[in-house]
Amino acid sequence: MVRDDQTYPSKNAAGFAAWLAKPDMQGGLVIALLQPAKTQVYTPDFQWVKGECATLAYLDESVAFVNGPGGLATTSVFDAFPFITEPISSAGLSTEATDAYNTFLAMLEAKKPEVVFACWRVKGQDLSFSGKGLGRASQVESLELSNGHVVRVVNGFHPSYTANYCANESCFRRLFTMELCKAFCELNTAWQEDEWMDILRRKCQERTRELMEERGRDGEQFNREGGRVLRGAREDGSAGKYKAYTKSFDKGLQRLKQAFEHMVSPAYKSQSSSDLYAFFVFSQNTSEGICDALLAVSEAMKRFKPRTSTPDSSLVELSNHIGRQILMFLKDDIPDLLQYPKGLHKNLWSSQFATSTSQGLKGSMEKTTIRFIENLTNSFSESSKSWTYTLELLHDAFEEIAISFEESLGKAYDNHRQTRAASVSNTLEIRVRQGWLETQLLQDLLQVRSATIAINPVTILAIVRGPRKEA
Repeated sequence: MVRDDQTYPSKNAAGFAAWLAKPDMQGGLVIALLQPAKTQVYTPDFQWVKGECATLAYLDESVAFVNGPGGLATTSVFDAFPFITEPISSAGLSTEATDAYNTFLAMLEAKKPEVVFACWRVKGQDLSFSGKGLGRASQVESLELSNGHVVRVVNGFHPSYTANYCANESCFRRLFTMELCKAFCELNTAWQEDEWMDILRRKCQERTRELMEERGRDGEQFNREGGRVLRGAREDGSAGKYKAYTKSFDKGLQRLKQAFEHMVSPAYKSQSSSDLYAFFVFSQNTSEGICDALLAVSEAMKRFKPRTSTPDSSLVELSNHIGRQILMFLKDDIPDLLQYPKGLHKNLWSSQFATSTSQGLKGSMEKTTIRFIENLTNSFSESSKSWTYTLELLHDAFEEIAISFEESLGKAYDNHRQTRAASVSNTLEIRVRQGWLETQLLQDLLQVRSATIAINPVTILAIVRGPRKEA
């Protein structure tokens, strides 16, 4: 492809695009993105190029999570506007942009995919095989190529939204994972929409509006999926990034406080597992809060990234803030909650449930809470001058409660489903119409029939919680 200025894409850039477009076969799924970042560096080592791009690294992990080992190496990725160097205008496509888009359509005609996962859009233009916007469509669109081949299009949104611009918001990770699952399931016509899915879509749309208003008040720009203009505005600054993760952590910690406060309330004692499930999932959205907090702690862990001589000051501030908040949580909040003298007492929750005979979700949550408080307390030590903490141990504590919490809710969901199934005769499929936990899409709600998609409700945290800590 020759650009308007008579320049050509570099050999490495073209080679990387060809690598992303593999495997060399017709059919299957194509993930459609917009265009490479202006700052993308290309080398002959395509794995390195992929790893250096936060968006592609996140997409690779997501695909591997949904579709098994291989990630992007086994799934075709096309750019709707490959190789061009100018911004994509909503006023009208330039000659260069039109040529690039036609190249994209020609690629689809040659590939003949069964499904396109549309993760791109141009504001103000309704182009074929583009998305409709974050959470704005649940219906699968059928489009016909010029060669007569019909493609099913699943609406998505650009993974950069999650990998870069809202990396601290776990709700967007949940939505992206859900829509990606839908795209793969469409290969086997296995998907069935449920009420909670649109609830999640609307929630993410509302959260987007809130973020736009918040950033507008702070004098920041919040562009959504705007191509090179979006990528060019990537530098939010350390202060803004620190502020976002701080808010996420504080919000998550507050959700945990509310959950623990409920567990020592009179209402808790008389609740069934179903009632407690509804409280955690619908009333408090505790799972999302834990994931938000874990994303913030995972970000703070980057201050210890290898080959980093001087950590970013924003990461130092973030980790210090987390340490202060957790210390106050352990020394003041929990003793007040349990009516104990202030201070670090790692066995307070053990004492609280010493005579408990709780079963099911209650029993699981009580054990999870005891381990969490003990793990948090063990991450702190007191010196002659002040309290210090080990960030890695703190990260492990949040990671463990996130996984344990999902496991407990997953078991409660299974028990509920089995109870309902036993009470309904001659029923081949039981659907829970009240939503239940969002992460359960990966077990019963999808009814996945393909051996290539093997997902359980716990491992979704590999995507929701973000990257693991550095080894």
